[in-house]
Amino acid sequence: MLKKVSLLFLLLVLVCSIGVFSSASAAEDKTSKVVYLTFDDGPNQYTPTILDILKKKKAKATFFMIEGNIKRNPKTVNRMIKEGNYPGLHSVSHDKKKLYRGSSSNVAIEMEKTRQTLLKVSKFDSKLTRVPYGSKPYMTKPFRDTLAKKGFKMWDWNIDTLDWKYNKTNPSKITSNVKAGLKGKKGPIVILFHDSKGTAQQLPEIIDYLREQGYKVEVYNPKNHIVMNFWEDKRF
Repeated sequence: MLKKVSLLFLLLVLVCSIGVFSSASAAEDKTSKVVYLTFDDGPNQYTPTILDILKKKKAKATFFMIEGNIKRNPKTVNRMIKEGNYPGLHSVSHDKKKLYRGSSSNVAIEMEKTRQTLLKVSKFDSKLTRVPYGSKPYMTKPFRDTLAKKGFKMWDWNIDTLDWKYNKTNPSKITSNVKAGLKGKKGPIVILFHDSKGTAQQLPEIIDYLREQGYKVEVYNPKNHIVMNFWEDKRF
């Protein structure tokens, strides 16, 4: 009788272990198959085309916008939000000297001004930032401390399409860079694009490819924030 009880106990432990392992594996696979499309420097003349593509493909994206471009394109900003995309902040000047030299408050000040402009134009209050040129090496601890104290989040990326380089000369290279970037990479994936003609041209193919590979295209959600910065600073 004791042997039977012991055997049953061992079987129960084995079943539970398999179940936990399977659940963990499923959760990991689910996370690894999430991709975020992010676009910098807009909105501009190419943003409506990008929004048309996203709408047609039933996909959403995250847009990191320049303050002056928000002012100049309020209709595009409001359309972007209305269609379920997430608006992020990308500074006022996009200038290395103005942002990263002098006071460590410079970045936070520009992001706050951009936040206020977005709020005025759209009534949407976003605290998600992407600093120009990425957070390394420029966002040293003093800059990050100030940004964090203001309650901002900061996103970088883990796939760079280099579309700024190939947008006009070789747009197909943008797609190739996405495919190459995915190899061997565990998720979640954040892809860096820019609001540009060549990127818009390649976007349908890229979305189709991502889905063919089993990726779910998602939009940033502040209630489900993930850490994605080059410093691995958990505050952001």
